[in-house]
Amino acid sequence: MLTELTDSDDRLQSKFRSASELVREFLLPNAEVLTICEELGHEFRDRVFNPMITVWMFVTQVISADKSCQKAVARLNAWRVANGLRKVSSETTSYCKARCRLPVALFERLLRWTATRCEEATDETWLFCGRVVEMVDGWTVTMADSKEIQKAYPQMASQKPGCGFPIARMIGLFSLATGAINLTAMASYQGKQTGETSLLRSILEHILPGRILLADRYYASYWLLAMSERRNIDLVARAHHLRKIDFRRGLKQGYLDQIVAYHRPERSSWMSENEYNQYPTFILVRHLRYKVTRRGYRTREVTLATTLLDAELYSAAELASLYGRRWSVELHIRSLKTQMTMEHLRCQSPQMVRKEIHCHMIGYNLVRAAMLASALKFHLCPTRLSFTGAMQALEEFASCIRLRSGRSAEQWESLLETISELTVGHRPGRCEPRELKRRQKKYKLMQKPRDPNRNRFATAA
Repeated sequence: MLTELTDSDDRLQSKFRSASELVREFLLPNAEVLTICEELGHEFRDRVFNPMITVWMFVTQVISADKSCQKAVARLNAWRVANGLRKVSSETTSYCKARCRLPVALFERLLRWTATRCEEATDETWLFCGRVVEMVDGWTVTMADSKEIQKAYPQMASQKPGCGFPIARMIGLFSLATGAINLTAMASYQGKQTGETSLLRSILEHILPGRILLADRYYASYWLLAMSERRNIDLVARAHHLRKIDFRRGLKQGYLDQIVAYHRPERSSWMSENEYNQYPTFILVRHLRYKVTRRGYRTREVTLATTLLDAELYSAAELASLYGRRWSVELHIRSLKTQMTMEHLRCQSPQMVRKEIHCHMIGYNLVRAAMLASALKFHLCPTRLSFTGAMQALEEFASCIRLRSGRSAEQWESLLETISELTVGHRPGRCEPRELKRRQKKYKLMQKPRDPNRNRFATAA
């Protein structure tokens, strides 16, 4: 039985309103866009495709199942006619030019704003020991094969020129409590300072002090542990596989629970000597080991490295349970890449690619905000709600309010109830082998660029 919030619970009502207003404001042209444009000093003329209209079209475009610009313009005309305005041309040229005029900083500010609104809707019972936990992980995206993008984000070196797609590496910081994405960084797939740890170092200063960073073993290096400590951020990660760990040494805090010293390694090439000297000669790190047992599988041992040294405040069992939830970041990335189809981007220039990425993440946060509102209303955990189901329901609700169908309050209540009914199962330790059942069609792989091949066949004909 679903239990609704009572009017006396002002705290939860305030959080519920914060999440609800964020969704309902962004599904229509939002005045916050104009405020940010004024703060950035971005000048524009008041025309049909002003920044408020263009951002609204761009965000709803990435949420929609049909992500074409033609569909976005048709959506605009339906909204204009429903509001008694004149229909504009169905050509997409004006809309595409309007997107190009907008600064990238506008989308970066909007992403931070949506993340802040989602965090305001966080219930304290979803936190870990009263602290906000953020998960970090990386992924790759491919882009349209244009010369400009190939120069900024080259294809993989193993591919012949013209036979591959530009590829970039990204990392993102996701809230463990809400699933919303807070920060992101992007670089070429290969080259110096393009790895996941380098990208994390570039945004580490933007993470608020007092937070806990949850990561996999790739991030458990001295540099990231020391940099996190300097920023008053705690890191919980699986111990790096190259580090030899001996539980017979160190300060014992319990069975397979100890505090050891990580000594400063030699200066890396990416660091100046002055910056290197600012790091301590050693830092204290806590190691703890626990076992993961699954019926029908061999027992695994997991060793964690963390800067949470207080064993009384953060017990080994609580940290093991916390790290077990790290897998949810993989599901969030899957939602972005698969459900929102961000795996391959459509725009034709590096600047537009960055805008497209931020629009995907803004749209992702809007879906998360709708899930938060439903979870707060019906006393549910937001991580147990279906992202795909929420995105589909939100698209239908957006069409209703866009066409001024009336009864928007009843439609909103129906949306929240629908999202609350679309739950996912609790499947700890789930293992899905990366195998495909459906066979691919037997087309030849491209060995030469398409244009020379096309010209050769045309000449032969």
